[in-house]
Amino acid sequence: MKNLLKLSYWFNPNPGQWIEGNLKIVYAVFVLLIVVGLIAWLFVGKNKDNKLMAKFWQRVKNACLTVGIIGLALIFCRQQRIYFLSMPFLILLNAVGGIVWAYFIARYIFKTVPEKKREIAEKKEKEKYLP
Repeated sequence: MKNLLKLSYWFNPNPGQWIEGNLKIVYAVFVLLIVVGLIAWLFVGKNKDNKLMAKFWQRVKNACLTVGIIGLALIFCRQQRIYFLSMPFLILLNAVGGIVWAYFIARYIFKTVPEKKREIAEKKEKEKYLP
């Protein structure tokens, strides 16, 4: 725990392998992200008629698969002690990227989608009175 506060830990190019218990947890998180991405891929196909939701599921799929696959690759690099690619900073950077991506997905679903639905409803209301 003390290592997490030191820059020398985060930028250590060869930090060693993960402890077995921690490794299983990190594997589970990244595999879960990949599974969520694959499930989201199914929802993209189901929502082809609803463009807004299809775009939402496409974003979820892209985020989960990208963060999950990169995370597993970084864990593999650390377990194989590949110099520089096993830096803990890269896993932290991957996690921060995933959080930022999740923020943009949440902003899309809670802000952009309602605005687009309102615009579509207004457009249909106007078209109702046009010949």
